Amino acid sequence: MDSTSISKSITGLSHSGFYVDDLDRTIEFYTKVLGAKLEWRNDKSTNPLIKMYVGDFGLSIIKRPPDEPKREIPHSIHWAYRCEYQTIEDTINYIRSLGIDVEGPQPHRREIGICSWFFMDPDDHRLEIECKYPNNEMRDEMVERCKDTVNSHLGMYGADENKRKMF
Repeated sequence: MDSTSISKSITGLSHSGFYVDDLDRTIEFYTKVLGAKLEWRNDKSTNPLIKMYVGDFGLSIIKRPPDEPKREIPHSIHWAYRCEYQTIEDTINYIRSLGIDVEGPQPHRREIGICSWFFMDPDDHRLEIECKYPNNEMRDEMVERCKDTVNSHLGMYGADENKRKMF
């Protein structure tokens, strides 16, 4: 095996794991907001945990142990989920209809057609919905159409000055 052949062996991400304060609240949020599916739940272990899937990406979610302090999550750490450009506006409108503050659209200037929206889960994990338009012109038309809903004051994209000072 070498660095060239290893790229053929590693096929992608499997899952990510993190602590939450309330498993029931987390299940409700991720199923309602992102359409996640609960694969299994174990309440009998020392640290109760669940496994959920958003698409084919797994979330191994553990109830925060009572002696584990809640730590500030660095602004750069987040989970980004893909959405098709044909459904992105309906998807974001749905998330907003649930009373969730969303920042975006935020176009990426270094990647063709990429645009992102950001919001937080109940445990302050930063989530991103990313969409790839076929070209910058289509993306920029959508950004212009949605310019009144950006909510840049939330400071979730790129970290505003206050957020940078926090971390």
